[in-house]
Amino acid sequence: MTSSGTTALHPRSITWWGIAGVLLLALGARTGVAALSPIAAEVELDVPLNGLWLGLLGTIPPLAYAVAGVFTPRIARALSLEGVAVLVSVVTALAHVSRGFTPHYWGLFIATIVLMLGVGSINVILPGLVKLYAPGRIGQITSLYSTAMALSTAAPAGVGLWLAEAFDWRWSLASWALLSIVAMVPWLVLLRFAWSRRTAEAAVLSELPALPSLGALWKSPTARAITLIFSVSGVTAYSIFALLPPVLIEQAGASAGEAAFALTLFSLTGIPMSLTIPLLAVRKGWPSRLVVFAAGSGVSGFLGLALVPELAPLLWTVLAALGTLSFSMALALIGARTATHQMATNLSGFVNTVGYLVAGVGPVVTGLLHELTGEWIWSLFVLAGLSLLALPASAVFARENTVEHELSGSTPN
Repeated sequence: MTSSGTTALHPRSITWWGIAGVLLLALGARTGVAALSPIAAEVELDVPLNGLWLGLLGTIPPLAYAVAGVFTPRIARALSLEGVAVLVSVVTALAHVSRGFTPHYWGLFIATIVLMLGVGSINVILPGLVKLYAPGRIGQITSLYSTAMALSTAAPAGVGLWLAEAFDWRWSLASWALLSIVAMVPWLVLLRFAWSRRTAEAAVLSELPALPSLGALWKSPTARAITLIFSVSGVTAYSIFALLPPVLIEQAGASAGEAAFALTLFSLTGIPMSLTIPLLAVRKGWPSRLVVFAAGSGVSGFLGLALVPELAPLLWTVLAALGTLSFSMALALIGARTATHQMATNLSGFVNTVGYLVAGVGPVVTGLLHELTGEWIWSLFVLAGLSLLALPASAVFARENTVEHELSGSTPN
């Protein structure tokens, strides 16, 4: 940490409280996204939840994340990053409980919107918190927290179903509030230090532009490049989750079980990427290489699924998954290519807003192409083309610039 208001008091303890808070926020962040689907059959016994209504709930996360990217940096300026962490922990805990005990569908729908806005705010503040509490370990902590987020996505499939069977679906949905409550503790401890730090930083804050402004940050090539790789990763990942099972069943002759296994393999590939990619992304010269590798992997995977799906469906699946490694890389670069935690938070808001808006469109476009043509091949060609769109970011990352230097018109020493 760099603030004089906090480093004078037990800096090592403050740092570790901050790292623990980051990991706990990440561990609970995605449970709400994945908690409903595994127990949808049980929920439908009490709350109408057929395919249409369940699908409507599924459209909420990317849109909520995009909206949160706009307002969260502004709230962080008013309350501090730690204040936002406390606020979203309270909001998500209440939303989890509300989802569990709502008597009707629209209560579930509104609670899900609130919950996803809270999760979106967590997405935005995590890079800033890493920059603030572990500026010298951005790769390591980003690796840990992105892995924790992957685990939080996977946990409800097993734990949530067990809770629903052992107790009730209502308790299953509501129980995830415990993680939000636990995640609040480190930030309550650090809140007083945050207030003293903000006093010391008042002059710095007054000089920063009112971000996230799309026009202001769009002037930075590095900000555009990070947003580009994040968007490409998001649109391909969201799309493949929707189309991989039907592609394998219809074009590769796979059974439903084999298609489900391939989708699981796609998801599991994200865990080793979360552990390794942020560590490489903060090393000099590596971001450019990773962009090229991701683009090559994605193109190979999607073309394989389009042209010869039956030849090696699991290989094509893994290659398509490797094409999304730029998600973890973007999270690390938000901190590594900014000079302050304030700019990291602003950049994170910008990246999340644009990236999730683009990601939310992906499944709609690929699904529409299938409806118009009756084949998945054109959707897969589009995803292969989108993978190539990330390549220009390679040249930008090779310059090793920070967003602040680019916005000021100077170059790094």
